[in-house]
Amino acid sequence: MAETTIILKSDSGIKRDGTKYDGNFYTDGQWCRWQRGLPRKIGGYRSTLKYLTEISRGFTNFRQMGLLYCHSGGQNIVERFTIDNTGNSSIVTDRTPVSAHAVGGVLLATGAAGSVDTITVDGVNIMSAPVAYTTSLSVTATAVAANITAYTSTPDYTAAALGTQIFISAAVAGSAPNGFVVAATSTTITTTTNDMSDGCDAIIDSPYNMWMFDYQFDSSTNNNYLLAHVAPNMSCICNDTGGQIFVGDVLGTATLQSVNLPPDANCTGGIVSLHPYMFYYGTSGIIGWSVAGNPTDLIGAGSGLARVWGQKIIKGMPLRAGSGSAPAGIFWAFDAVIRATFVGGDTIFQFDVLASDTSIISENSVVDFDGVFYWAGTDRFMMFNGVVREVPNAMNINYFFNGMNKSQRLKVFAFKIPRYGEIWWCYPRGDATECSHAVIYNVRENTWYDTALPVDGRTAGGNCNTFSAPILTGAQSEDGNYRVWIHEQGVDEISGSNINPIRSYFETADLSNLVQGRNEYVRITRIEPDFIQQGPMTVQVTGRANARAEEVYGTVFTFQDVATEPYEQIVMLKEQRRELRVRFESNAFNGDFQMGQIIGHISTGDKTVLG
Repeated sequence: MAETTIILKSDSGIKRDGTKYDGNFYTDGQWCRWQRGLPRKIGGYRSTLKYLTEISRGFTNFRQMGLLYCHSGGQNIVERFTIDNTGNSSIVTDRTPVSAHAVGGVLLATGAAGSVDTITVDGVNIMSAPVAYTTSLSVTATAVAANITAYTSTPDYTAAALGTQIFISAAVAGSAPNGFVVAATSTTITTTTNDMSDGCDAIIDSPYNMWMFDYQFDSSTNNNYLLAHVAPNMSCICNDTGGQIFVGDVLGTATLQSVNLPPDANCTGGIVSLHPYMFYYGTSGIIGWSVAGNPTDLIGAGSGLARVWGQKIIKGMPLRAGSGSAPAGIFWAFDAVIRATFVGGDTIFQFDVLASDTSIISENSVVDFDGVFYWAGTDRFMMFNGVVREVPNAMNINYFFNGMNKSQRLKVFAFKIPRYGEIWWCYPRGDATECSHAVIYNVRENTWYDTALPVDGRTAGGNCNTFSAPILTGAQSEDGNYRVWIHEQGVDEISGSNINPIRSYFETADLSNLVQGRNEYVRITRIEPDFIQQGPMTVQVTGRANARAEEVYGTVFTFQDVATEPYEQIVMLKEQRRELRVRFESNAFNGDFQMGQIIGHISTGDKTVLG
């Protein structure tokens, strides 16, 4: 046939499943996304100035005024730093909960005679006998403290006096005595008391620890709380051990404090804030909630506990609801999706099953995109938009599930990039033990594609409205420390003073005369690039003689972003394949591209069948 021109454009997305010749989608790509149906390079990323001391297993950010407050949880540490509007970071502060003794108190207020008869904590007398007034109230306070310390009660307490104040401390460190009522009876001497508080549990150290974070306003203190949950859930998605909740001022640097669970409760699954309630959930379908407006009180009036399902609850998120039924939440059990809605009265919340016989691959695999929830199950992708249903994926579902390191699948985490309509599922591929690749669903373009993650991989993070981009944590140790990366920043990899180009490419679908019933090669002689382009790009023809033949790679041609001579306006080449594809690549400093309508000049080639 005579030479003709075609537009070198395939259907949007990268098709990994099936054969390359099956379909008209792009067949390969790296660090490339689709917008308006056309390929463009994914943005660059740069590291913050400070390092985390442990690999992150949960990361969150909170914006107030000109700072972004970031927290990361590791195997046995919670770290905090801030980022300003320019991306500069503060020093990293350790907010790890430490074991502390609960403390209460009795103040000897007035009196010059009589005695302190009893002091009870949680209804148990912690004195061996009454202590009579001696000399002064401060001397009497010292004698009472000595009596408490010498007497072994169950549970046990020690005491110390400072002036007329008696400080009572639980002998065993931990949060269990928090809230215990301190009461004193006396003759003549008047007293005031302070209940037990500030006891704290330390993090239970585990290499399998995973973290969840959320935020909630506490109306009792007028503070915004950071809510933090940790459990060894990387060992098994239905892990039924551990589970701790900690809280602290979201803007502060003080160590976090633990929250007590009610009897017969557990929080092996996690936490979620459904304002003004803090919900916790876990093994055997348990879901509990705090007193309204007080996320640290899980036993007071208005709190509650329900067993809504047989299997473990893995994940919870806020759900929009109508007047009278808010707040509402959606919860993922091991094998079901459950809804919680506010009903008030003695019941407070009711629960109903939205779908059963579902699955979820990891606790961090769920994304809320404009009120529609997307998640990865153990064998398919799912969504909830009022009804639970499968997200169709004929592009890379086998590539994702067959290629995943299944022994590490609980590390899968998801995030969104709203600007481009994308949901990313990061996962360990092949023999990787950290997330090394991502599959991407573009809600706006209704297509799928994938990419390898940067060489150090990613472990946690999510979208940040401050930068309209995700903040992700690195998986590669640098002298025992781990970087934090702000993505969609420029077009290069920037780490301190080091700047590296990012390789980005895409490869078209097959061009072939076979679809017109002509058993002949396709020859391509010229390409007219059409790109919004920074830096040089290359083009290369590849393809095969037939579907089972080896790939034949042609010469790599370079074209600049600005054509200064007429011959630079096109790429002259002479290649033929029976099944022909074209690859475009950018791998230069400050390199970037957005594809337009690329024109290829083609004609009939040889009629040889086998290569």
